Amino acid sequence: MLNLSFRLLSGGVLLLCCLSACIPVPMTAPELYRPLADFTPQDGLYDFETQQATFNVAIDDNPNDPDAHFARALLYMGVGRYASAEDDLTAAIKVAEKQTGYDSERLASIYVHRGLIRWSDEKVELAIDDYSRAIELAPKNWEGYFHRWLAYHFEGEEEKAEQDRKRGLKLEPDVFDKEYVLRYDGIVL
Repeated sequence: MLNLSFRLLSGGVLLLCCLSACIPVPMTAPELYRPLADFTPQDGLYDFETQQATFNVAIDDNPNDPDAHFARALLYMGVGRYASAEDDLTAAIKVAEKQTGYDSERLASIYVHRGLIRWSDEKVELAIDDYSRAIELAPKNWEGYFHRWLAYHFEGEEEKAEQDRKRGLKLEPDVFDKEYVLRYDGIVL
C-alpha cells in the first residue's frame, strides 16, 4: 500500500512539473552587447596566410591605399589579432583623411571599427571619440549612434546616451528599441 501511494505521489509531482512547464513565462532579458561578436577568432581560418600576403603586397605597392589597410584590418579582426587591426585602421584613417574625395561613409565605417576594438580594450573614451567622428562623417548612419549610445551609458552619461538613442531610434528603430547588457571580456556589467 505504501509503495502504491509513493508511486501515485511521485506521478502527481511529475505531472505538476510537466504542466508548469507549459505555462508561458515572459522572457524580457536584455540582449548582450558584444561589439566584436562578428569578429570572434575562428579556428583554422584556412587561407589567412594567403589573404594576409595579398594585402601585404597591395600595401607594399601602395601604402596610401586606405581600403587595403581596412581590408587587412578586417582580416586581423577575424582571427583575433586586434592590436594589428587597430594599427591598420589607424593607418587607413591617416591616409584616407589626407585624400580629398574619399568616401565619408567608408571612412565613418573605419572609425566605427576602430572604436569597437578600443571598446573591447577598455579604452571607452577613445572609442567615444571614434564613434563621434563617425557620426560627423556620416550622420545618417545608425552604427555610430548605436555604439556611442552604449558607451555613454557605460560611462554614466545618461543624458548624452539618451540623445544618441533618440537619434538612432529615428534611423533604425528595431535596433534602438531593445535593451542591452554591457559586457567586457566575459564580465557582464
